[in-house]
Amino acid sequence: MKKNLLSNSVLVIMLMIGLSLLLYPSFSDYWNSKHQTKAIAVYSEEVKALDKENYEEIWESAREYNEELLQKGKVSIGDEKQQKKYQELLNISGNGIMGYIEIPEIGCMLPIYHGVDDVILQIATGHLEWSSLPVGGEGTHCVISGHRGLPSAKLFTDLDKLAEGDLFMMRILDELLTYEVDQILIVEPHELE
Repeated sequence: MKKNLLSNSVLVIMLMIGLSLLLYPSFSDYWNSKHQTKAIAVYSEEVKALDKENYEEIWESAREYNEELLQKGKVSIGDEKQQKKYQELLNISGNGIMGYIEIPEIGCMLPIYHGVDDVILQIATGHLEWSSLPVGGEGTHCVISGHRGLPSAKLFTDLDKLAEGDLFMMRILDELLTYEVDQILIVEPHELE
């Protein structure tokens, strides 16, 4: 009798562990999607609360940063002062979000954070510090990074379903920047050039 009870208990525990492992990706993706949606909603509310003068000042500071990048060819974000300046640009809510990217073709909408630390890339997309800020303009090159195929979050998992001609948008402040996919390349992590 005790042997059957112990045997049944072990089977129930193994079933629970197996079920937990099976459900983890779905639950984790749901959890991340919920937080991404909330982060975007908070960002949108903060943008609506900006007065016109602040809005234009924030936008102009981002354009000046991009102009500095164009003139110098590259801005190093090495020292503390430059890092602080970069973190403040377009960061209206103080949580590191500078906007969000939307890819209708694959049903993807993700916040864009400053930097590409692993903590950020596990939950959203990040902006590469040495690239132009995503405010558009001739000669600018903004790089947004995100993971594919994580068990804990969908993120850019379906990016391979895009084709040339598909559109994606970035909402920065209250501006909608629309882009068209003109080529598809696979860049390995070690291919930094």
